[in-house]
Amino acid sequence: MIFMIPAVTTKMQPRRNFAIFGSALLALFLAGCGGNSSKQQQNQTTGLKKRVLLSNQTAGLVHIVDAVNDKIAASIGVTSADKLVTSNGITVAIQNGQSSIAVINNASEQVAQQPLLPARAEDIAISSDGKTLFAAVHNAGVVDFITSDGAITPVNVAGVNRLVLSPNGTKLLAFTDNPTASFAIIDVSSRAVTPVSNPILDQPFTGVFAGSETQAFILNCGAECGGTAASVVPVNFSTATATVGTAIPVSGATVGLLSGSSLFVAGTPLGSNRGTLQTINTSTLAASAPITIPDGRHLNMRLASNNRLYVGSRTCTTIPDPANNLVHGCVAIVDTSSGSVVVPEFPVIRSSFDVTGILPITNRNVMYVVEGGELDIFDITTNALTATQLDVVGKAIDVVQIDP
Repeated sequence: MIFMIPAVTTKMQPRRNFAIFGSALLALFLAGCGGNSSKQQQNQTTGLKKRVLLSNQTAGLVHIVDAVNDKIAASIGVTSADKLVTSNGITVAIQNGQSSIAVINNASEQVAQQPLLPARAEDIAISSDGKTLFAAVHNAGVVDFITSDGAITPVNVAGVNRLVLSPNGTKLLAFTDNPTASFAIIDVSSRAVTPVSNPILDQPFTGVFAGSETQAFILNCGAECGGTAASVVPVNFSTATATVGTAIPVSGATVGLLSGSSLFVAGTPLGSNRGTLQTINTSTLAASAPITIPDGRHLNMRLASNNRLYVGSRTCTTIPDPANNLVHGCVAIVDTSSGSVVVPEFPVIRSSFDVTGILPITNRNVMYVVEGGELDIFDITTNALTATQLDVVGKAIDVVQIDP
């Protein structure tokens, strides 16, 4: 049942780019890895204990947000700041339309370096120790490995669009939109690429690791992406030849999240103006009946501490509520216990609702949701906006937390 509530209140030799990256970034990596946390706190220019970084694409900024009081404390200049990833003292930002990425030192709250890429990065990932960055460069057909010694090593993956790193960072899954029945597994240590092709794969869009380095659930986008049917396929790549399991049919599959033995999967059936959320039991490999959520391309999903699942999409069909002069947006809040769904409403003056970032704030009952270029702060206990909201001048894109 849906409840609507207002929300008004093949490897190549490395290319070295020391002038851009080199020894200065090495110093950054060393500072960010294994450093004394109290020393890092002393070096922070804002002095905040709980910081969130919020990218603002049109303003060319990454805002430093006080995640205790929900206020912008300072900003870092980053041209066309887009997607953010962070780990162990380092945050990396895609720069939309730029052939570079920005590497931010979390301790100094400054851009340390901007490694040059052969074209724009479509996606990025970072190792848990912060020593290796990965950039999917679609137009160059490579995944760039950027390491702390200043080397940038391109690994050939034609048409790469999306990356998924394993929990311990030993395997990197690379997804393309063509060919339509394959994806690639990159061994991070050797940088060897193993293509996985199988007719069971139908527009593989992304993957969710199954708690290990060698097993993942591959989400087939299917008809939503020009294929035949959406499904989820378990794949085991512990041996040289990957084992592709039996497809589990679902209504749509472009984003997933694993919590215990429950794999939550969302997508939009072809031709429908409603999206779906289903739960797959990873022990029985059975999928639940679909729950209705907003349609669109689902790319963001996060679970709150009270087991409320926030699912966001882009280009959704907004549904007006003329009686209250409100409109429903592109985020769904799902009670994973009861299956009830809340789709928050906003004033009709708001015209954009694409969800580009979702972040649960640790040790607080709030969820940050970047929707339509704004930062919406939800109280996870009420599913409503908090009394204190943050006004973003520009277009917010993504959000990451850099302190516990």
